[in-house]
Amino acid sequence: MKDPIQYDSVSGLPDRGHLWSLLDDSLKMVRRSKGSSGVLLIQMNNVNGIRELVGEDGVNEFMRMMGSRIKNCLWDLDGAAHFDDNQFVVVANSISKIEDIHVVMKKVHEYLAIDFEINGHIIKPSSTIGIVLLPNDAMEIDQVMEVAAQALNSATPRGENNYAYYNQEIGARIEEQEAVKSSIMATLAEESFVLMLQPKIDTTTNAICGVEALVRMRDSDNQLVSPDEFIPVAENSNLILKIGDWVLKKVRTLLTEWKEKGIDIPVSINISDVEFKNSAALISALHSLKEDEDFDTNKVILEISENSITNNPVISAAILSEFQNCGYQVSIDGFGAGFSSLSVLKDLKVNEIKIDRHFVNNVPADEKSTAILQSIIMLGKSMDFRVVCMGVESQEQFETLKEHNCDELQGYLISKPLEITEFEEWLNNYSA
Repeated sequence: MKDPIQYDSVSGLPDRGHLWSLLDDSLKMVRRSKGSSGVLLIQMNNVNGIRELVGEDGVNEFMRMMGSRIKNCLWDLDGAAHFDDNQFVVVANSISKIEDIHVVMKKVHEYLAIDFEINGHIIKPSSTIGIVLLPNDAMEIDQVMEVAAQALNSATPRGENNYAYYNQEIGARIEEQEAVKSSIMATLAEESFVLMLQPKIDTTTNAICGVEALVRMRDSDNQLVSPDEFIPVAENSNLILKIGDWVLKKVRTLLTEWKEKGIDIPVSINISDVEFKNSAALISALHSLKEDEDFDTNKVILEISENSITNNPVISAAILSEFQNCGYQVSIDGFGAGFSSLSVLKDLKVNEIKIDRHFVNNVPADEKSTAILQSIIMLGKSMDFRVVCMGVESQEQFETLKEHNCDELQGYLISKPLEITEFEEWLNNYSA
């Protein structure tokens, strides 16, 4: 049975003695769940200066306010303690991945820094924070506080209201991701994402038979940012859900404008794993688009990755069926890269399969790769799916795929991704 929690009489937080119990529980949780946790060692700056300004009672009121603010920053699984005269510790057990510690730290930092008044004097709190990640940095109680002190010492020379990670390499990576996340949030606020279109052609007629919508963003120099740099960050932070909403609305507007211009080709939209897992919100958004009488849902092809589907085939089949009931077409993106059982495929209501570019890369030079690709095409055709190959970059690949009855092709041989106005100009000049 654990000893009763003793509270600091000034801050109102559990005292130093309880900190060891908090850390012990956190380390046990990390070992048991193989998850992550984080520790913030927080030092309030210029406490002596505040004492000279408002006296000892004023300092006590200051520390009480800081303790209350820290307590209000905690999530359900988190804990906090008054560690030393002007130091507090937050044990962040609510984080699901190590990158989340930055969110906790930022919340604590910003909340502590809010001005308030003591005895007629405006107090501007300042703090410095050392950040430790579990299990990456330490897995013993004494070691946790030792490395936390080292992280705090690293942050101190940087000035007030600063912080430092004990593991500088991980910290730099988190900082980079946070910078990308901030750029994504700013781009969302400004609605300044760029929709790029990459055309597909019919192998029989060479006519343009569709486009894939690809979302891009620009950096501070107005240069396009590679999707590999921001899409993973967006997925990890769930910002991909807001990006997905933006794409859906943009495509609806695009198809409405194209209808007026006489452009009659479908648009493929990538549905991320995160969006597919949040299928209720996605289906709701798709239903909302359907309510627009001028919007033809059959002109939208929803591309879902093979891995998303195979994670839970039964539920996936129901979701795909709902998509089609709304009138949307469904495509399995990256087909062939992950199917463990062909029995899954026969139960899915889909319109097309989009063969992973990995199978196209070595065609036709490598005979085995060509044979595998031919088998996948034949499988798709036998199940009455439209078969699309992406990543086509050479005339030899084009001829081979056409010979093996692939329905549609996409790749740099036809065109790189183009902005909407560029694509429309390209389409006007295209000759089959």
